Amino acid sequence: MRFRPIHLLIGLLLFSLGFAFVAQIKIQRSDPLDGLNEDELVLLLDQLTAAESQLRDEKAELTDQIYKLQSAHSQGQAAVEAAEKERELARILGGTTPVHGPGLEIVVNQGSSPIPAQKFVTMLGELRNSGAEAIELNGNRIVATSFITSDDDGVLSLSGTELKAPYTWRVIGDADTIQPALDIARGTTSQLRASDATVEITRVDDIEIDSTVAPKTYRYAKPVE
Repeated sequence: MRFRPIHLLIGLLLFSLGFAFVAQIKIQRSDPLDGLNEDELVLLLDQLTAAESQLRDEKAELTDQIYKLQSAHSQGQAAVEAAEKERELARILGGTTPVHGPGLEIVVNQGSSPIPAQKFVTMLGELRNSGAEAIELNGNRIVATSFITSDDDGVLSLSGTELKAPYTWRVIGDADTIQPALDIARGTTSQLRASDATVEITRVDDIEIDSTVAPKTYRYAKPVE
C-alpha cells in the first residue's frame, strides 16, 4: 500500500479524538475540590458541619418523638389492662359473673337437730378469712351483702332464699389454706360434727360456680372524684 496524504489526515484525526477522549476521562475522574481555594474549602466545610449538626438535631428530635409515642402507647395499654382487671375483679367480688377454679366442695347434713344459722355464719367467716375467692351455697352465690338466717322452726335461709339439707358449699380458693382453717380444733366443722351433723370435704381441681347475683344499685353512695 502506498502512503498518501489522506492517511496522514486520518491519523491526525484519530490522534485528536483519542487525546480528547483521554482528557475527558481525566476531567471526569478529577476531584471536584481541586479547583477550590482555601477560603472556599473552609466555607464548604462549615456548611457541611452545619448541615450535619442540623441532621443530628432532627434525628434526636424524631427519636424523642418516637420514644414519647411508644411510652404513651405503653401507658395507655397498661391503663386499659389495669382497668379491665379491676372490672373483672369487681365482677367476681360482686358475684355478677360465673367463675371457675380449684377449691373445695363441702357437704353438710344435719343430724337429729337443725343447724343454727350462727354455725353457718361462722363457717362463712372462716372461708372468707382463709382466702376463699368465690362461694356458693346450695346453688346460691354468696357475696359481701349476703346474710344467713333461720326461723323459729330452724329453717335456714340465704338472703331470703330458703335452704334445705344437704347443704352444699362450693368454694374456689387455695384448698391447702382453706381446708386446715375449717378443720382446726373447735372450728365450725368440729362443732358441727360434735352436734351429730356430718361434714364431707372434697378437694376439686376445677369447680364451676355458675350462679350470679344482680348488680346492686346504690342510691346515695357515690365514688369520690
